[in-house]
Amino acid sequence: MGVYIYCIREDYRYQSAIRGREFRNEWFHLAKDGAVFVYGTHYKGYAWDGCSPKIKIKDVYWGTPEGVLNFNTGQSKTYFASLIHDVFYQFSRDVRPFISRRQVDKEFYLILKRDGFVFARLYYYVVRLWGWVWWYR
Repeated sequence: MGVYIYCIREDYRYQSAIRGREFRNEWFHLAKDGAVFVYGTHYKGYAWDGCSPKIKIKDVYWGTPEGVLNFNTGQSKTYFASLIHDVFYQFSRDVRPFISRRQVDKEFYLILKRDGFVFARLYYYVVRLWGWVWWYR
């Protein structure tokens, strides 16, 4: 079983800059206008590990720190950025013929900036440097 720290149980919509391409599966949909829909109401919800990498030892997760609470959203400042980034990376084998890793990483950065995460640039550089490990597996 994966290392999951978040689970969204409601559908979530995000307006991305990835336009002109379309993809749909049981977990998410990228519309031609750039809208991304994550289907949290499917099955028991969509679960992901937040900012990677992480490992679980007993009842503690070790790895990349999550952001502090964003009082506007009630979630971590990295929550929505990691959600969108992880759903694309999870299905990278399906989307990479028409969506670049750079585009997905840029959306990650833009959401971190939107949500006021002060280490947005650092996290962006790290996913640019190491993200290929997960994108191409």
